[in-house]
This record gives sequence, structure tokens and C-alpha cells, in this order.
Amino acid sequence: MQLDKANKAALIGTGIRIGVPVLAIGLGVYAIRKMFKRNPDGTSSTVAPSMKDTVIDSKNLTISPSDAALYANTLYGAMLDFGTDEKTIYSTIEKIQTKDDMLLVIKAFGMKMYLWGTRAAFLGQNYNLIGWLRFELDDKEIAKIKPKFDSWGIPL
Repeated sequence: MQLDKANKAALIGTGIRIGVPVLAIGLGVYAIRKMFKRNPDGTSSTVAPSMKDTVIDSKNLTISPSDAALYANTLYGAMLDFGTDEKTIYSTIEKIQTKDDMLLVIKAFGMKMYLWGTRAAFLGQNYNLIGWLRFELDDKEIAKIKPKFDSWGIPL
């Protein structure tokens, strides 16, 4: 079956009208995702320090792994979805006493997809707790918890 020139032109025109925008959107999403450099553990190097080589000294722990998981889930819940519960973040971090406790909480938090505080399967990126805190808190709010992180030697 042969198509005449008018039908071929219409078919090509339709393909271009649909294909070019789809291709442009795909390339745009790819370029945006490539702009963010990653640490070896998958975190963005501009937002969260790598936790790959971090060693937790069990002798310095004052909380159990289940406590760390509870703190991590509490912090996640305070930052999840729209609106951040800063009071919960401050009170939870205040309960953490040592650097190794905080490292255990960061490890329990793990890597979670982030896109403006929501669950984002396609456009979001994986960040650890430090990355989430940096996105969710402004400079004034970070200044309230930064001294504690500085005393632990954990960059925030």
C-alpha cells in the first residue's frame, strides 16, 4: 500500500508535533538529573556529605539501634510532605547526645527520595538525613542546630 505525498506529509507532521516535545521533555529531565553530582553512597555532594566510610564506635553509643530508628522516623515524619515541624526536629536532635548516636540515626534514616519534602519516585533524588535537613530548614533554623553538629564534627 502506497501513501500519497499529502498523507506522508501529514503523517510526518503529526510525528514531529508529538515526538519533538516528548523528546525535549525527556532530555530536559535527564539533564536536570545529571546536573546534581553524587557521592559514592548516592547522596548529592552539594547537599549531603558522603557517609560511605563513616565508622560508628559502639562504645560511645548512648542509644540503641531501635531508638535510632525511632528518632530517624520521627525526623522523617517532621519533614515529610508540605510544612516542616521544626519543633519536633529541634526536640529530637536535642535528645541525641554523642556523635556516634547521630551517625547511628543518620544510618537508620538511610537514603530517602526527596522532591520538595514529598515522596517522589521519578523526579526526586536520594538524600540522607543531612540532605533532608538542609532542604527543609532555612539558614536561621539550621543555625539553631548547627552548634550541636559542629561539636560532633558532622558538617551540616
